[in-house]
Parts: sequence; C-alpha cells; structure tokens
Amino acid sequence: MPSAVSAAAARPCGRRAAWPLLLPPPLPALILLPLLLQLGLPGPALGIASYPPDPADGVTQEMMDMEEHNRKQGYAMGVTGEYFRYKHLFWKQPSEKDRDEAIQVANKIRCDVCAAIVGALVRKAKSFSEDHLADVLEGGAEYERTGDAVHDRMLEHKKGCNKHFKDELIAEGFTLKSCKDVIPGRNDSEPCLFQDESQKPNEQSMDSYEMWKECLFYACEQTVSRFGDSLAQYLADALPGASDRTAVIRTGCELQARCLGRPAADSGSQGAPTAEKPEPGAGKKKGRRRRRRGGSKGGEL
Repeated sequence: MPSAVSAAAARPCGRRAAWPLLLPPPLPALILLPLLLQLGLPGPALGIASYPPDPADGVTQEMMDMEEHNRKQGYAMGVTGEYFRYKHLFWKQPSEKDRDEAIQVANKIRCDVCAAIVGALVRKAKSFSEDHLADVLEGGAEYERTGDAVHDRMLEHKKGCNKHFKDELIAEGFTLKSCKDVIPGRNDSEPCLFQDESQKPNEQSMDSYEMWKECLFYACEQTVSRFGDSLAQYLADALPGASDRTAVIRTGCELQARCLGRPAADSGSQGAPTAEKPEPGAGKKKGRRRRRRGGSKGGEL
C-alpha cells in the first residue's frame, strides 16, 4: 500500500492536464495545491477564495472581526461617535463614506431640523429668558445608572444634539422621505424631513444605528449646537410678544444658526447681510455659559 505522503504527492500530477499544455502552472499553485490536498482541505477552507476588506470603504479586518463579535453579543462597541449614540449596529460598522454622506444630507435638511428641534425645546423652556432658553438648547441631563454598561455609556453621552435628535425628532415620529412623496408639487428625490406621529419607534429602534438618523444628528450639530448661544440671545429678544413664534424660530435658524450657509459662500452676494448678526454675541458666549453654570449669578439676569 502506498504511503499517505506518496499518494498525496501523486495527486497533483493527475491535475496537470487542467492547465494549458504550453504554459506551466503558476508557482503559488504548485506550492499550495499539494499542501491543501495533503491536508484534505479545499482552497476556500483556508480563505483563499475570500476577498479582503476594501480600505477605500474605511473597513479593516480588525473592524470586521469586532463587528462579528459585537453582532454575537447584540451590542455595538467602538470608539467613534456612533457608539455613544446607539446600542445596536445590526448590519455593519459605519465607514467614513457613510459619515460623509450623512453630513452631505444634513446640509440639505438642517433648516427644517433646526426649526423642529428649537420649536420643541422652546415649548419646554421655563421661560423666554436667555438663560432658560440656553439651558434647553444645551441639553444637559442626568440619568440614573442601570447597571448595563453599554446602555449607561450611551446615557452618559446623551447631552446636546446626542439627546435632541432622538428626543425631539426620532421619538416624535420624524424621519426622512423623498420630497416628491411628502410635499405636494415637488417632483424631486431630495431628502425632506417628515413627521408621522402614528409611526413613533420603540426603544430598541431608537437605540439602533441607521444612517438617516445620523443625518438628523449632524444637522442638529451644524446649527443648534454650534450656534446655541446666539440662538438663545435672539429668541429671548424676539419671542416675547411675537404673534408667530414658528416664523421667529425659523428666522433664528436661518440667520443666527446659519442653516442657509455663511454669507461668504453666497459668491459675493449682498442679499443676506443680516446673517452676520451672530457675531456681536459671540464674545459673550463663554461669559453667559459661565454665569449659567455658576449658580446664583445666573439667576440674577
């Protein structure tokens, strides 16, 4: 009876006919094929037929391994911002391409997002004083620990827009739709903010990553978070006695939170000089924030 080694060595010889007669088989095949046959393993069993992650997508093998581990655990674990906003990542880890796309969409919807969030927060403010308005815009909150490490970590970071985009938008049934599907007269596929109060999500859905939710978060960051003090100052002056508070809030988002963009981006246009109004209050930003956090001095305003 021939030995296992001699039998294994004989097998590749019988496969030479599979190669073109005029061309020798590639060197890696000559080296690997006898080894695979000797071990009794097909090529795909060693991963030869698999493709590596595409670095262009920002995905590494380490990320894929971590994703698989987290999928088995049912939790999302990582160090980028998404992992502080959600508990679950069911499909794949977000890539740099995903973040860039979310930011691009946010640029298109940030006026509507700002108006919706600020409108909801104004209704929760104790008064129209600048301090009370600034407090709700900042979104500071304390949460009791649950003992669930992933959940507690998410709650620790649930402040500012990490809080607003969930509590004021997603929890209230806001989502993104094609404009042509929700706005009469529109026939384009641009994203539009849309609210359906009959389709409010459950807790697990709110805590699960989806890219459209990141669009809402970034739109909030670009407006409410970045220009919160300017907004508070403007609203404190404009809201008392206003007959149309919705219009006041929209104007605040456009001029103070600059949701339409900076004047410098208007190709030299002189049509919106009032968009520079946030600048006079910029020097007071840190002072107001210190007074609010300083206790009694903030209550004297």
